[in-house]
Amino acid sequence: MPAYSSTSVPVERSKEAIRKLLIQYGARGVQFTEEFATPQRPGRINVRFAKDVDGQLRTVSVALEVPRPPEPKRKQPARRSYCGRSISTKTATNRDEQMYRATYRALHWWLKSQFEAVEFGLLSFEDVFLAHFEWIVDGRSTTVGALIRPRLMSGGSLLPAPRPEDDIIDGD
Repeated sequence: MPAYSSTSVPVERSKEAIRKLLIQYGARGVQFTEEFATPQRPGRINVRFAKDVDGQLRTVSVALEVPRPPEPKRKQPARRSYCGRSISTKTATNRDEQMYRATYRALHWWLKSQFEAVEFGLLSFEDVFLAHFEWIVDGRSTTVGALIRPRLMSGGSLLPAPRPEDDIIDGD
């Protein structure tokens, strides 16, 4: 069973913990966005925050796909007796809500560990969050990771090929 899959911490409490964490580490603002799941696509969450890093305001956008809940082991909801009443196990909606709770909880602890690594000096802020830095390309907002990932997957080069020496002008 995946980590946090049985958490009972409500989404709103995890969001508040993330908000407090970002304030603690100097973020200037935070925005939470959710795209709800449909039968055709899983839900998505996005946390954006702005932070001043060495005099430059950086916008970090962490977008996550909420994993689909595992299918129940039984085909039909099991019913069991509790104090003489019959109750059913989790419905599909309950399982989806549980995955949202788990995703927000995991995100909170991931962000906390990243900020602690920066604070301790293991990594720089840029090392930790570079893939999530927002970048404007052709008037559209994207992340550095979204720009580079397709090139990595296709095996293409990340930088342009070096120019022939004939094109290089020596300044001396």
